[in-house]
Amino acid sequence: MAFGVQVVDNTIKEQVIDRYIGTSSGRKRLASSMIQPLRERRDYSSVGRKTFLVEQLPDGAYPVYDKDPDVVAYVIGEEGESISAVAKPRRVIFPLFEIAALPKAPLTQVKERRYDLLKRMQDLGKAQIQAAEDDRVFSIMDAIAINGFDSLPGGTNPDIPVVAPISPAVLADAFSEIERHDLRVARVYMNATDYADIRKFGRDVLDIESQATLWKTGMMATGWNAQFIVSRLVPAGVVYICCEPEQFGRIPVRTELTVLSADNPEERTIGFSMFENLGIGAYNPRGLVRLIVTR
Repeated sequence: MAFGVQVVDNTIKEQVIDRYIGTSSGRKRLASSMIQPLRERRDYSSVGRKTFLVEQLPDGAYPVYDKDPDVVAYVIGEEGESISAVAKPRRVIFPLFEIAALPKAPLTQVKERRYDLLKRMQDLGKAQIQAAEDDRVFSIMDAIAINGFDSLPGGTNPDIPVVAPISPAVLADAFSEIERHDLRVARVYMNATDYADIRKFGRDVLDIESQATLWKTGMMATGWNAQFIVSRLVPAGVVYICCEPEQFGRIPVRTELTVLSADNPEERTIGFSMFENLGIGAYNPRGLVRLIVTR
């Protein structure tokens, strides 16, 4: 026994395999164990694109949008990192930037792995790009919450302090902060730690639909016609409440996720160059409320 893990002799392994391979059910178990690598958790699935309206840009078109003159718009810069607050003019350009991933592996690993290594590399690259995209979406929400949304002096700060556990009354009051601007709440983003409070509401508040389908999309339940979405990129103690995507902001996409070959014969590696070209911006930050939960 080393570090709590039992070391199995190769002879014993062969005996176990021989025992399983002799029956139909045993062969199925062996086959299922070789399909995918061991994972500590499932691959990341994008949820940020549920926040803003995604639109494909025609060739040569500029991502220019109108905003309320009394409201500050927030956009990601051309380098894909900094966030800019635009108070004037009325029309705002959402700069486009690139998100890329370069998964690669030695050629020898293709034959050694007991699963489809090439497909696994593409899955990991896609998950990495989706996580980077969502990270920027939540960064814009944080910028709105920290700086407020009115361009006039004494602008409103959409942060609401909350003492755990989160109650239906607290959420109802937060919903009203958005609805008073004639907007409808559509999404609630939170960490699994905070969703534990929501799960205790019961069916009188939450509509628990097909749990398997909801789990795959990150959605856990619906309440008051809003979808509750759990993401590990949302810090524990932070809850974002957003209005409908078309009223909140845009994700203009010039180039959707593209996969190119990036093999290197000199280093005997196989790889993929994966990238997308898009912009992210919120032109109506009045559609956001952020809860800061103290436990």
